[in-house]
Amino acid sequence: MSALPTRSFSSHMRQASTAASSTGQSPALLARVNEKKAELENLRELRELSAAVASQMEALEQKLSTLSDGTEAIALVMGNWHNVLRAINMASGTPSLFPS
Repeated sequence: MSALPTRSFSSHMRQASTAASSTGQSPALLARVNEKKAELENLRELRELSAAVASQMEALEQKLSTLSDGTEAIALVMGNWHNVLRAINMASGTPSLFPS
């Protein structure tokens, strides 16, 4: 009966020493794996941040398009003011302040 615990203990010791030697042989490999895990996490975060920036750029593009359309409308109105003022002057019978 005492042989059974000895075998399981020695078997356990062999497994532990095998695991220790496999991990102990390559601490550089473990460090590399940890570096890659950190790099992967950083890449995931970068992807999320890039998506947020892209979304903000799309919103900015829409706002700039609206601003551009508004600027064109203002330019058209300002361009017509000369004609409006000339029509007012002609209707009032005063000499034109804005000759053509």
